[in-house]
Amino acid sequence: MADAVKIAVEARDPAKNKGTGSRVSRRLRAQGQIPAIIYGHKQDPLPISLARASVWDMIKKSTHLAELSVNGTTETVIVRDIQWDHLGKEIIHLDFARVSADESIETEVKLELRGTSPGVSEGGVLEQPVHAVEVTCRANAIPDSIRIDVSGLHLGQSIHVRDLILPEGVKVNAEPELTVVHVVSRTAQAETSTPGDGESLTQPEVIKPERREKDE
Repeated sequence: MADAVKIAVEARDPAKNKGTGSRVSRRLRAQGQIPAIIYGHKQDPLPISLARASVWDMIKKSTHLAELSVNGTTETVIVRDIQWDHLGKEIIHLDFARVSADESIETEVKLELRGTSPGVSEGGVLEQPVHAVEVTCRANAIPDSIRIDVSGLHLGQSIHVRDLILPEGVKVNAEPELTVVHVVSRTAQAETSTPGDGESLTQPEVIKPERREKDE
């Protein structure tokens, strides 16, 4: 688990920000700031803005936990939602949820494949139908990712949720039989990727936490 990222943020006063929420958001982004909201723990929501560079630094570090310095106090939070623009390139809003470092929470953690599967050289195709899972753990024990070693995965074999090696105190909120990665034959892969009449392709499944509505 990475240490909590410390970020200085600015509180936003809705009374001073004239115009619609989207207009204010565009104005902030033009200034190199990203609008966000802090909520939870039975406290009033707090609109804030933070530097774009700080947000990208947090994302690059795959950090879930952050300490936001605002109005002379420190808010311990986790990222609950990241809203991207229609091109998926720019972050336009973030949701932060207040947490206590030792409280049990639910959040999403990505699955990271490691190694080279021998099943590929055996003529198979490595597929990862699940790229992230919801976990329950303490806020200060959220793993950056759950690593999956595929170096022993042969053609026709699968890795399920029950096979995941988890840090102590981390529980995956998904069925143990759920397949997260497997090696299938090229024939089977072609059959599943080509829709028949009246059928359409489905996207890979991602187990996600429930999200709240954003509050500009």
